[in-house]
Amino acid sequence: MLVLDNNLLSDYLDGKQAARSFLQRLEAEPWAVSGIGLYEAYMGSVHGYIDGDVATVRDAVTASMDVLPVTNQTAMEAADLQEQLLDHGVPADHPDTLIAASAREHGGRFATAENHFWKDSVRDVIDVVEYDPY
Repeated sequence: MLVLDNNLLSDYLDGKQAARSFLQRLEAEPWAVSGIGLYEAYMGSVHGYIDGDVATVRDAVTASMDVLPVTNQTAMEAADLQEQLLDHGVPADHPDTLIAASAREHGGRFATAENHFWKDSVRDVIDVVEYDPY
């Protein structure tokens, strides 16, 4: 399973070619988003960063990918992941860590444009797929 970070999800929802090409290469793999990633997409819609209203975003996401719940277990996984990232000298923003933890919790790969996740030391603790929108 490929778990999309908000940067990839937003680009995909906006119809950006880089995101579409990236996901087409990985279309055989099921796609998912964390509940917090979906929330971030909703907020992108509300604030005008993503084209379309919240209902349109919801329908687009749920038609093509699973939404992973954010639970107590996810929060514990995120805390553990953040500790490991800090031990490797690569702290991450809290929402990014929670989304990455969702991927790890469900045995998925975390697809992100956040290049601090691309470091080899991070790949020791989480399976990351590099999304480069440029």
